[in-house]
Amino acid sequence: MECTVVVATVGGPWLADQLTALAAQQLPPTEVIVVNNGAPGAIDETAAAFRGLLPQLTVREDNTRRGAAYARNVGAGAAAAPGILFVDDDDVISTNYVAEMGLALDRADLVSARIRLDMLNPPRLTRGWEGLHESGPMDYFDFLPWTFGGALGCRREVFERTGGFDPDLLTTEDVDFCWRAQLDHGVAFAYVPEATVNYRLRAEPAAAFRQSLAWGEGQAGLYRRYRDRGLRAPSQLRAAARWARSAQLLLSARNRIDLAVAARHAGSRVGRLRGSVRYRCLFL
Repeated sequence: MECTVVVATVGGPWLADQLTALAAQQLPPTEVIVVNNGAPGAIDETAAAFRGLLPQLTVREDNTRRGAAYARNVGAGAAAAPGILFVDDDDVISTNYVAEMGLALDRADLVSARIRLDMLNPPRLTRGWEGLHESGPMDYFDFLPWTFGGALGCRREVFERTGGFDPDLLTTEDVDFCWRAQLDHGVAFAYVPEATVNYRLRAEPAAAFRQSLAWGEGQAGLYRRYRDRGLRAPSQLRAAARWARSAQLLLSARNRIDLAVAARHAGSRVGRLRGSVRYRCLFL
């Protein structure tokens, strides 16, 4: 299936790495739509450098609303191909990515790529994420499978039928999209291990904490939204074990990478606590 690739960005420092990977695809995408959701002109210089390498590249600027969900919707709404692949601006896809994901969309409505951590991250930074997405889509919530927005592909008709990503969600919009597609529209979800996303973790403690804080809060919101459809909260014992693990990581940290790992764990815990208050539910 021919595919449009949508890249949502605010002009981060790694966009050129992902565009380089797109320019090196064994089967070039029909088009690449980069949606600048940040300051006007933030990616003009980077985009200009790839005009010759990636002739199918177009840039759309829209910061009417902030967030990856809104930016992805803008890109998908302009897509011409029957398949849409969403990738993030701070990751790097494998050279066979478009070919393998497009092939998978010939037989499935929604597809998830494999995620690897060893290419872009030092080994100690990946602690707690070992085996992520190695054998199938994410099942982190013990509910329906899902995948990160940067490793997701779908048929355009499916995107339109589900209404796209929920722009009210600043995080976990990818989880919500996958679950709605399956629950409300009976979409078939396929895992594509041949297509790889090299995923970049936050290596600075403050950045890792902020990201996980937002994720944790968003997870509580997911629980509020899906608890009546079968999503269960972690047991108190499991929640307590995770808090204890966060404390252990913090106390045993010996360098900046260790602190980033501890901050990632702690941010998730604090985020879930904050989200439980915000959404008036208990999801720890």
